[in-house]
Amino acid sequence: MMTSFFESKNTLAGTDIFRILSPFLYASALLYAGLFLPWQYAVQSYAQLLATAVLVLLLWLALQRLLARAPPEPTLRRSLIDCCAMLVALIPLALSQSQMVFPWLVMMACLFPLILNGKLMMGAVAAIGLSGLMLNLFSSVSTNDVLTQFCVTLFAGALAVLLAEVQRFQLVTARKARVDLARFQAIAGVTHTAFIITDADFKVLFVNEAIKEIAGTTQKEILCNGLPSSIHPDDLAAYQKNLHTLQKLPCSTIFTRYRLQHKNGRWLWLETYGYNMLHDDAIHSFVFVITNVTERKAAEQKLDNERSLLRSVLDHNPSMIYATDLNGRFTISNHSFQRNFGFLSEDDLRGKTHRDVMLLQPTEMQKHIARQLAHESQLHDAEIMQSGEPVQSIEIEGVWKSGTQQETPRWYQSNKYPLRDSNGKIIGVLNKMRDITYRKEYEIHLKYQALHDPLTGLPNRRYMLQTIAESIVLFQTTKTRFAVLFCDLDSFKNVNDIHGHEFGDKCLREITQRFSAQLENTDFVARIGSDEFVILVKASLPQATAKAHALLQALCLPITVNDIVVKIGASIGIAQMRDDHNSPSDLIRDADAAMYQAKELGRNRIKIFDASLHDISTRRAQLEAGLHFALERNELSVLYQPKVSMQNRTLKGLELLLRWNSPQYGEISPAEFIPIAESNGLIIPIGLWVLEQACKQQRHWQIAFPNVTCMSVAVNVSMRQLLQPEFLSTVTRTLEESRVIPGSIELELTETAVMASPLQVIESLTKLKRLGLRLALDDFGTGYSSLAYLQKLPMNTLKIDKAFVTGIATKKSEKEIVRLIVALAKTLALDIVAEGVETQEQVTELTKLGCDIVQGFLFSPPISAQEVEKWFAMPGLRHTRITPEHNQMG
Repeated sequence: MMTSFFESKNTLAGTDIFRILSPFLYASALLYAGLFLPWQYAVQSYAQLLATAVLVLLLWLALQRLLARAPPEPTLRRSLIDCCAMLVALIPLALSQSQMVFPWLVMMACLFPLILNGKLMMGAVAAIGLSGLMLNLFSSVSTNDVLTQFCVTLFAGALAVLLAEVQRFQLVTARKARVDLARFQAIAGVTHTAFIITDADFKVLFVNEAIKEIAGTTQKEILCNGLPSSIHPDDLAAYQKNLHTLQKLPCSTIFTRYRLQHKNGRWLWLETYGYNMLHDDAIHSFVFVITNVTERKAAEQKLDNERSLLRSVLDHNPSMIYATDLNGRFTISNHSFQRNFGFLSEDDLRGKTHRDVMLLQPTEMQKHIARQLAHESQLHDAEIMQSGEPVQSIEIEGVWKSGTQQETPRWYQSNKYPLRDSNGKIIGVLNKMRDITYRKEYEIHLKYQALHDPLTGLPNRRYMLQTIAESIVLFQTTKTRFAVLFCDLDSFKNVNDIHGHEFGDKCLREITQRFSAQLENTDFVARIGSDEFVILVKASLPQATAKAHALLQALCLPITVNDIVVKIGASIGIAQMRDDHNSPSDLIRDADAAMYQAKELGRNRIKIFDASLHDISTRRAQLEAGLHFALERNELSVLYQPKVSMQNRTLKGLELLLRWNSPQYGEISPAEFIPIAESNGLIIPIGLWVLEQACKQQRHWQIAFPNVTCMSVAVNVSMRQLLQPEFLSTVTRTLEESRVIPGSIELELTETAVMASPLQVIESLTKLKRLGLRLALDDFGTGYSSLAYLQKLPMNTLKIDKAFVTGIATKKSEKEIVRLIVALAKTLALDIVAEGVETQEQVTELTKLGCDIVQGFLFSPPISAQEVEKWFAMPGLRHTRITPEHNQMG
């Protein structure tokens, strides 16, 4: 019991003298009452002996309560019993001696505080003192002795009260300390965190069981050996430095992270918090809290690796990537984004908004554009955060402050995605941007190429159609007048043929510059063909006409290229926008019709579209539409016009002539539909069909009428057919499939067509001649053939144009021209055929000039194949003289 009492000193602060005095006080009272008091009064009555025994028992109980580890709390019942027992001991002793002796009073005063609760202590002490005073007064004891005993009794009682309170406080404090210690030990026993308490020299005073799980060592080993010492060499210096700091600085706290080798050899990561509590008298030690953070460290390392990988991926990604929070402030950005927008690091961007970044542009205009872009970006972000759906392929154009601090126009494509946390809550926006400047520039370049002529840089047909369509919409809404000018350069092909295409290209560039000089910024000029231009002018018809005259005047000026001077004219047709124009093609069609009318009136002039031209252009459009289906509907047919020998009036050959009998438009002249077919390209399939018909029919005649094998069938070939790369192979295949004799087929080309590209024509005709075909130059005399080219042409026949044959009997000039043509043909060893012979006088003059063969209505109009076969069936056909009366057969 003494040991338990003295151990309680650790729960109090300072020196308490009552801890030593109180046990001795009660022990001495007990010895006095039990040993000396009976000897002092040798003769005692039974009442005195009982009172003495009760007093000894009470003192013994009081001493036990004083030394008890957990004395019982005083109660009213126990206090009353103790008071009664005390009176049993006090009254007999007092009555037997007629006075209250001092030792008795002192013992009573000291005993009552131990058996009574706090509220009754002082009252009991005062009652004992007063009762002793009263008894002594009635016992005739001297007043001085009575007062002395009374004061000593009160002092002893007060001292006992104080001792009792001190003891009670000590017991309560000790009980609380034991509870706290029990709780700490319970917590320390179940936690995975190690607690180590050491003295000032780091000698371990306490350690919990968690140390075994952390370091693999037992509590006993730590208590014997001290703090764990198997620390990683790389962490040892920092660990010792922290311990030194903890030891030197009062009330200090340290934190250190280090590696410790477990008993099994594995290295563990530990975190230790150290507290210097030497200043606390109750603790007076160092306290260490050690946590195993190996798994957390591994997770942190993994997270760091993933973060490093993510950062590496971000910074090496050529795309510009950044993230913003809910307030639109930058949180993450990669090097590409920083570099492109002129920032040195992510820290320079963090916390800024789109507006902050955009406003770094140097000029007010750029800042204005940047503010608009920032506003649009904020709207996109708000949309994403509200809908949770990404917004992709946003294209942004602007002038940005680049990494080189230069202002460069750039294009970016932005793809934005909602940024979510682990719970799926949107916490910001992730943006991935790509610099698409080169792609946009390439797209712009491609668009420019698609809409512009590569030679002159002018808009092309497609661009012109778009522009006219926009102007039509504007006219329909605001009635803004405009007109279209269709300009075709006169005889420009001759310039190319004579001086070469490079020379012609330079002339076109010069013409383009002259056009641009005469036109206003609101006007629009486009090159839609090799020598065709369309100009859109936003002006009235008189103003458009004035501009057309200005263009003609500018074109009439000589053009000098490489010291060569040429003059180029043009024919211009004008069509003003009207309410009945519904499409760009309507306007261009009318302007084109007016241009063709200008050419027919003599070229190098201007013609304004009117109603009559509208009828012509309408019919042309109708015929063009119908011609597309003429072959499919078998609306095309062929006739043959005989060619007659002037020497013996016998049949020398036939010319195949194409006819179109439309169910809708009736018989259509070749002079009307052939130019349409030439312009829209239908001449190629139609020409092939005509050639196939000629070969098949000639092969049939060669089998059915062997006596006419020397007769040839002539087929007209257009320049567009001849210049087709596959024309030679097409002719070869047709000859092989029909099995016709090649020398019985003659291809006719007009002089004008041949002279358009003489070198290319000569090459193509030479290849055709090698197939065995005959070649004829039609309408000779109407073109401008060069004798140098003419002698190179692999021709068999020259055909004199009807224009010279008509006046040969009346006009000396035309007769002279025919004479020269005949002489030229004989010089070149070519056959001569005169076209359009209609009178006997013409036949007479042609015979005099030496023309061999004639063709015309005088002998026969074009006839069908069946009618031709009637000629073949005549006996002695080769010796039959053909007279004008044979006309009646057709």
